Amino acid sequence: MALSIVFGIIVAVCLVSTIIFYTFMRSREKLKSSSMASINEKQQIKYSLRPSMHIITRKLHQDFSFRTSLSSDKSNHSSSTINEYEENELNYKTQRKSVGSLQATTTTPLRSASMVTNLFQPRRTPGSNWRQGSIVDPNQMALIPFSLPINNNNNNKYRRRSVAICNNLLETRENVMAIKDLKLSCLLSFSIVHLKNSQIKIQFHSLQSLPSNIHLENLTIKAKLIPDGKEKSVRIKKSVQNEVTFECENSEFFVLFSNLSLEKLLERSLSMTINGKDQTKKSLYLGHIGKINFNQVNKFNNECRVDFLHAIEKTKPSSIELLVSLERNDDQHIHVVVQRMKGLKIDQKKLAAACYLQIVLLDRHRPLTIQKTKSYRLTSSNFVIGEEHDFNILTYNANNLDRLMIAFNLYSNSNNTNEYQCIAHVKIGSPLLCSGSGTVHWQQFKARESFSMWHTFNKEQH
Repeated sequence: MALSIVFGIIVAVCLVSTIIFYTFMRSREKLKSSSMASINEKQQIKYSLRPSMHIITRKLHQDFSFRTSLSSDKSNHSSSTINEYEENELNYKTQRKSVGSLQATTTTPLRSASMVTNLFQPRRTPGSNWRQGSIVDPNQMALIPFSLPINNNNNNKYRRRSVAICNNLLETRENVMAIKDLKLSCLLSFSIVHLKNSQIKIQFHSLQSLPSNIHLENLTIKAKLIPDGKEKSVRIKKSVQNEVTFECENSEFFVLFSNLSLEKLLERSLSMTINGKDQTKKSLYLGHIGKINFNQVNKFNNECRVDFLHAIEKTKPSSIELLVSLERNDDQHIHVVVQRMKGLKIDQKKLAAACYLQIVLLDRHRPLTIQKTKSYRLTSSNFVIGEEHDFNILTYNANNLDRLMIAFNLYSNSNNTNEYQCIAHVKIGSPLLCSGSGTVHWQQFKARESFSMWHTFNKEQH
């Protein structure tokens, strides 16, 4: 009995102590929270204007730019006035509600994917129609020539467009200046028609790029058939200066050769010499046009007019020869391999003499791109070059490839001034633009897409 009374007293004491401890801890926590609240009120920043933020809730689409939404938010924020205190108070309450609702919503995978797509645009992989942007010097842009494709006599219709010669976009400033300083040849424009009565009519149209120091009172053009030896000449009695047009189709500036059937014509060739008289009646020899082989021009039928544009040159064959290979592995480039050179003369008095080749791609005698080989010491008359050069012909196809021509100019400083001067040249191209062995090389290159051939340099006569 006594033990039960003692146990009851101990239990009662434990309960009372537990209640007292619990009451003490609760009162202490309330006192601590109230003190922290008062400290926060003292440290809180009081704004003269409550901070505001503009939240625009809208569905993001794939084609909607994230930058545009940012710029519009900035413009809207800048347009709000600071003095509208009451409006900012109202916005502050509504924005707290919208922020709470925005945080409560979950982002779906579709929406997050669209946001990532708009934020980080993937890099476009280069495809067939992909073009790389570039920054071009405006001075180079001014030098880019534009031309239209030549008219064909067939009934195929081509979309008329201006063809920009893109090579100059990639040229260095030194190369552009070299093109600008390149001396242009005097050009004679003429056409040949084989008539049904077994005659050929050679019509002269214009003379271009005549040297500025030459002023002619009249001009004489003599045409000669080879091997017949027949000669016909036309005299143009008018002032000739720089550029002159002889005029229209029915003009009198033409020559006729008779008794030439189409079969006989293909067995012959044509050469021309051009002379003139200046204001003092002094005779001047302007130059000549080399042999034009009619069997290389496959357009003399149905009285079809064939247009020619040839350079008037003062040259003669030299002893120097050049081995060149032309290749065309795709539709965008011509691969030129300069292999060997022989027949050079060695000057024992000038052991430091050197030479190099300048390779020029031309469009109807207008320079497009210039490249050159490294210099070679003239210690031997024969040496191996073995240099390769690529020329971009992206804007040309099979219909207008004959507009192109490749010229090899040989420069040497083996002279009295020790300056590099052009001493000889070789031209490879269509018979419509040049003459000599270069026309054979061009036709074989077009047929086989790869051809090598030796060429004899034509020496300049000053």
